[in-house]
Amino acid sequence: MVALKRPAGACAADGGGVVGSAVGLPLPALLALATRAVTEAVHRGLAEQGFADIRPTHGYAFSLIAMRGGATGVEIAAHLGMTKQSAKVLIDHLEDAGYVIRERTASDRRARVVRLTGRAWACIEAGTQLWAESEADLSNVVGAQAVRTTRQVLEQLVAAHIGPDEATPLRPAR
Repeated sequence: MVALKRPAGACAADGGGVVGSAVGLPLPALLALATRAVTEAVHRGLAEQGFADIRPTHGYAFSLIAMRGGATGVEIAAHLGMTKQSAKVLIDHLEDAGYVIRERTASDRRARVVRLTGRAWACIEAGTQLWAESEADLSNVVGAQAVRTTRQVLEQLVAAHIGPDEATPLRPAR
């Protein structure tokens, strides 16, 4: 079970800050708060399974690399909305932790493609299970039909703004 907890700094006694005053917030703020709560719960679960060094940004990088079968540092930087230098630091960390390897490409021996290791795939599998558990927990709270309807609405929203095969950058272009 993925337990959703009040984010750090939110106080139930004083109305819970942002969390306690969620009624009436703009929909994007509600979506962001819900995403944060579930993401934090999933990452607590990952830590319990031996992946304490993984952060949400790493998961987004894993998604891009997995979807493409590999990605360059430049592609990862663009996807994460960070500089190439920041992406290099992130990739170095993931490589040192055993989640990725860098391989030279056959077409350009200078270019290096980042690929996932077995450890990364194990982390993805654990995360996928935890995400599914969080959805099941949500069904227990609001009902299965409400979750199905919410999923359909969000899928339509995403489809209207993102092509089905696109790896949409997490941050908008400047």
